Amino acid sequence: MKNNKGLTIIELLIAVVIIGIAFYALIKVFIVLAPRDVDARSLSVGTHLINRRIEEVTMKSFSNVSSESAAAFPAPFNAYTGQIIVDYVTTADVNSVSASPTPYKRVKARVWGTKLPTIEGVTLVVTYEVR
Repeated sequence: MKNNKGLTIIELLIAVVIIGIAFYALIKVFIVLAPRDVDARSLSVGTHLINRRIEEVTMKSFSNVSSESAAAFPAPFNAYTGQIIVDYVTTADVNSVSASPTPYKRVKARVWGTKLPTIEGVTLVVTYEVR
């Protein structure tokens, strides 16, 4: 009786080829998906910068809250650019821009960078001043 406990060279080669094809398919998937992945650190820094800008703007008096053009953040965040967009909105719908002044201003803070697509934070500033 023969002892058949081992693998033949042909069985071993077939196994190596199958594993090689599987690894090639996995690597190809990662190569395609990797550029689409947002860097978690960049997203965290961008979110921090949006919150910081919104806090700075909302600390101003209502009459001083206004749009700001796009500008780079100071170091160490100089890889990121931010912008503030302020619009008067209607009292009935805070998503509808008003042509005339109202007691509500919608503040949009936008941040983008080399590894970060544009992200946006929105808040509402209200005045109780009598006009």
